[in-house]
Amino acid sequence: MDIAMPGLGGLEATLEIRNACPQTKIIVLTQYDNKEYIYRFLKAGASGYVLKKATSTELISAIQAAKRGSSFLYPDVVPAVIEGYLQTRGKDIEEDLYENLTNREKQVLKLVAEGYKNNEIADMLYMSVKTVMGHRTHIMEKLNIHSRTELIKFAIRKGLIEIKP
Repeated sequence: MDIAMPGLGGLEATLEIRNACPQTKIIVLTQYDNKEYIYRFLKAGASGYVLKKATSTELISAIQAAKRGSSFLYPDVVPAVIEGYLQTRGKDIEEDLYENLTNREKQVLKLVAEGYKNNEIADMLYMSVKTVMGHRTHIMEKLNIHSRTELIKFAIRKGLIEIKP
C-alpha cells in the first residue's frame, strides 16, 4: 500500500480492506517517514511500514513478518514510533476528533482539502451533491471547524494531504 494514490488514499484503502477482510496483511511501502502517517497506518492495522529506499532484503523481511502474523518497521521509522510511545505512555490520551469521522466522511474531507468541488466529489464517490454537502456539514460539526480553510489546515496537520513545492 502506498500513501498517495489517486481518488482513494492509501490510509482509506487500508481501513476499508481491514474492515472488509480483517485477516488481510497490509504493508505500507512509501517515501514518507512522517510520524503522523506512520502512527495512522499502524493504528489502521498495517503489518509493516517500509520506506521505498529499502533494500530488497528488507522488503522481503517485511513480507515474511506479515506472513508470520508479526510486524515490521523500517529502521528509519523506529525512532518516531518510540518517541510517540514515550510521549503518550502513562497519559490520558485526548480522543482524536478525526477518528470520530466515518470512513466516507474521511474520504470527503480529503477530497475537499485537495480542492475538489462538491459536484466533482459527488462524481468521484458516486453520490449526490446533496449527500456530499451533508457529509461536509457533519465533518465540520464533528471537528468543530467553521470554514473550508480550517478544513484544509486540519487535513494538512493530520497528514491527509501534503503541500507540494
